[in-house]
Amino acid sequence: MRKLVFLDLDDTLFQSRPKCPTDADLRPVAYLRDGSAHSFMTAKQQAFWHLLDTNTTVIPTTARDLDSLRRVELPFQSWRIIDYGGIVLNPDGVPDAPWLERMTTASRNHLEDLNELLDHVATFIVQQGLSAHVRIIEDFDLPFYLVAKYREGRDGDLDVLQRVLIQPWVADRTSVYRLHRNGNNLAVLPRTLGKEHAVRYLIEILGGEWGELMTVGIGDSLIDGAFMAECDYSLTPRGSQLFGETIGRPLL
Repeated sequence: MRKLVFLDLDDTLFQSRPKCPTDADLRPVAYLRDGSAHSFMTAKQQAFWHLLDTNTTVIPTTARDLDSLRRVELPFQSWRIIDYGGIVLNPDGVPDAPWLERMTTASRNHLEDLNELLDHVATFIVQQGLSAHVRIIEDFDLPFYLVAKYREGRDGDLDVLQRVLIQPWVADRTSVYRLHRNGNNLAVLPRTLGKEHAVRYLIEILGGEWGELMTVGIGDSLIDGAFMAECDYSLTPRGSQLFGETIGRPLL
C-alpha cells in the first residue's frame, strides 16, 4: 500500500527566524530571491522531515508559487500542489493538463471581481494611511487570489483593513469567496480554489494508478483543515492556528 503525505510547508515544516525558538539548532531551508535565508527547520522538524521522506511519498501542498517553491531546499520528487491548489505539478515539474484547464476556467470567472476588490483595497490603504500592501497572486499567467499584508510590524493596520473593508466584501459573497487570515496573511480566495480540491483530485488519479492508498494531511492553518479532512489521518503542529482552535482548546 502506498503511503501519501500531503504536507503544508510554511509554519508546518519550517518558519521564519522570528518564529523559531531562540536556542534551537536551526537548518536554513527556504530563501529569498536575493539568496538570503528566510525560513528554518528546528531539530524536531528536521527529524520529522526525515521520518516522512524515508517512509512515505511527500506531496508539498502549499500556497507558495513555483518560484518560491524552487527556493525551498528539500528534495520533493513526486507531485506538488502549489498556489493554494491552483496548480498541480506532476513529478517532472509540469502542470497537470486537465487540472490546469479546470483552473484556467475558474480563474477567468473571478478575475473581474478580484480586480475590483484590488482597486477598492488599494484606495482604502491610501485614504486611511495604512502601512499595508495588496496584490493579486498569479502563477503560470493565471490570477488566483488576492492577498494583503501589513508593513513595518503594524499588524493593527491589517486588522482595520480586514474589519472595515475586506470582511464585509466577502460576507456579501460567501457562496463564492472565503476569507483566510493567519498572521501577516489576509487572503480572499474563490471557493473554486482550494488545496482540498487538488488533494481530492490527486487521491483519485493516484489511487487509480497505484491502487489502495493510505493518506495523511499535515497543516497548521484553519484553512488547511479542509484538505486534511480529505485524508485518512490528519496532523497539526502544537501551537499552530489549527491546534489552538481545535485540540489545543481546554475542555469545558
